Amino acid sequence: MRGRRLLVSKPLFILFFVRRYTPASDTGKMGGSEEIPVASHGALQQRLSTLSTLAMAFAILNTWIALAGSIGLIVPSGGSVAFLYGFIFCVLCCLCVVASLGEMAAIWPTAGGQYHFVFALCPEQTKLPISFVVGWINIAGWLVVVTVQGFFGAQFISAAAVVASNGTYEITAARTYAIFLAILTCTTVVNIWGNKILGKWNDGALYWSILGVVVISIVLLSMSEKTDADFVFTNFQNTTGWPDGISWILGLLQSALSLIGFDVVLHMTEEMPNPSRDSPRALIYAILVGGVTGTLFILAILFCFNDPEAILGTTTGMPIVEIILRATKNRAATTILSLMLAVCFVNGSNASITSASRLMYAMARDRGVVFHGFFSHIEPKLNVPVRTILFCYLFNVCFGLLYLGPAVAFSAYVASCTILLDISYAVPIAVLLVRGRRVLAAHRTARTPFQMGTLSGYFVNIVAVVYLVVTSVFFCFPTSLPVTSNTMNYVSVVLGITFVLIALYWVFFGKTFNGPQFDVIMEEHRVPTPDGKGGVSTSHKEHSEGNTIA
Repeated sequence: MRGRRLLVSKPLFILFFVRRYTPASDTGKMGGSEEIPVASHGALQQRLSTLSTLAMAFAILNTWIALAGSIGLIVPSGGSVAFLYGFIFCVLCCLCVVASLGEMAAIWPTAGGQYHFVFALCPEQTKLPISFVVGWINIAGWLVVVTVQGFFGAQFISAAAVVASNGTYEITAARTYAIFLAILTCTTVVNIWGNKILGKWNDGALYWSILGVVVISIVLLSMSEKTDADFVFTNFQNTTGWPDGISWILGLLQSALSLIGFDVVLHMTEEMPNPSRDSPRALIYAILVGGVTGTLFILAILFCFNDPEAILGTTTGMPIVEIILRATKNRAATTILSLMLAVCFVNGSNASITSASRLMYAMARDRGVVFHGFFSHIEPKLNVPVRTILFCYLFNVCFGLLYLGPAVAFSAYVASCTILLDISYAVPIAVLLVRGRRVLAAHRTARTPFQMGTLSGYFVNIVAVVYLVVTSVFFCFPTSLPVTSNTMNYVSVVLGITFVLIALYWVFFGKTFNGPQFDVIMEEHRVPTPDGKGGVSTSHKEHSEGNTIA
């Protein structure tokens, strides 16, 4: 049995909207300050620079590689037009999303991210249930992201094995799952015992990914037979059975997936020395770097896409590997470049575990998890939430077994991550639009380092919400017509089960959830840094306002 491919891969104009971007001082007020909440069992160290956080976000996005992995889905749903222009459209819309979330992160830089924003923005009577639901939707999305990253890495390693063995290696679901387990185990070990090197690891992941896109693009463009410019810039094809407009949107969705996961920046803010300033920057830079590398790589692929049938029907299961092999005509070179792609996803898996564990740690600290006292523990010697890291590991060991079952079940499971994360992005922005931007303005000061004006803010927020809602709806559509039991998109079933479980969780266990510990965030405190010196001392504007937010 041959293993299956994942069916989904995962500013200058923004600066026009920014009214002012004033660097915050080391001490000040939240909304222009840097405050780190303290858990009942320890606190996270401030160890991440803007570059390290950007690198972590880009390692998870893996934009150009995710696009390479989804060629087989994009080309039938709009051809080159959907591939190139659809991606650029998604980049512009995602810049609106990250600008909207970055504005909130500049005021509330905590590991909870979106669900903390919702708690701060919602009316008193709805803030607890809505923030609880958003928090668990976000956690569910991130747990699936870990699965996606690990299996993409496993599939590229499998493709490299096929090339290296001249086709004698047989890809099976069991072998791919075993490789996935190896990747998951290694990255879990790094997250637990390699905390001191995570920043450098993520920096290296950024450089590795950029080196990869440059090297592979040069190899393809210099050695492959070329298509013409008409194919690259004007070719449109629709073999899905859907009307052309819907087909183009379905092709665009894979581009949207390649830009998902940037909220890792929000969940790592408590490990930044200057989060109010650095988190909005890292969010925007991550999309910009992904947009530039993705666009260049799309052009390289399209100019080398000279035999679509052979490329899409490759025995490696990965069209990009076939493109490289046809260009180089060298199995050793193709194997090395395929492993280079696999390493990018290993780096993404590593960063995804970090993000998922920090988010669940934040929810446990807010008493939104069963056994919250157990899961909110920070291991003193390692300075990481070991228990949430292990939970993430065990979850993926179990749910990764879906890969051994029906392909449609696993595809629906991995597709759910995009919709779950999109919902977590959309809700706080939608709440802000419903309640009016004056709610956000009430918590800002002149020192808040990232702010948008009233009109430009509304425009950016509306674009963000519309984009997130539309892409989420179309992600539930089957990829082609007519629909059969094997081509049906069952992601709606996965989402329905997830929402029911979260609702039941709220009914039976939600009474312990008190929301974010803003009272702790508001207190002045000092957190040790990795070199043993004291961290920054912080305070917060709302400290004098009692329970205005919390």
